[in-house]
Amino acid sequence: MDFFENVKSAVGNAAQTVVKKSGEVVEYSKIKYSMFDTSNGIKNLYAQIGEAIYKSYKNDTPIDDSVKEKCAEIDKLSEQLEVYAEQLSGINSSVKCSACGKNVKDECTYCPYCGDKLAKDVEADFDGADNEYYSPSAGDVGDEAQDSAEPTDDIKPESDDSAGE
Repeated sequence: MDFFENVKSAVGNAAQTVVKKSGEVVEYSKIKYSMFDTSNGIKNLYAQIGEAIYKSYKNDTPIDDSVKEKCAEIDKLSEQLEVYAEQLSGINSSVKCSACGKNVKDECTYCPYCGDKLAKDVEADFDGADNEYYSPSAGDVGDEAQDSAEPTDDIKPESDDSAGE
């Protein structure tokens, strides 16, 4: 009976994951559509502004206040686009690059836009003298604990093989 309980639990967990992910996809699609619609609204306003300015130029008349109103509307729509982008970043599991401010997938180590290294919660440092890795967030570890630590097989120090090429 234990086997069937495990299978039942695994299937139930998988179903919950599917429901959660499908909900995220729907939410993502709604936000992307709203962004597309808002971007088209901004493009339309740009066209209207351009047309109004050109007509004023052709008729040798001053630019009317409707242009200022359209510019203010573009500012509002641009702010809404930023809100949508922020909502997407919560769905996409992304982080904001501290150097350029672009949203980057959280599994990236470096920003693909500016090349800056992205901050991580804990970074492992390499102690070259003992060929052992340690985490600076682990706090003060006594010498006896460090001496008994063995290097891990899955993390190897980088060799300087490229110097001979």
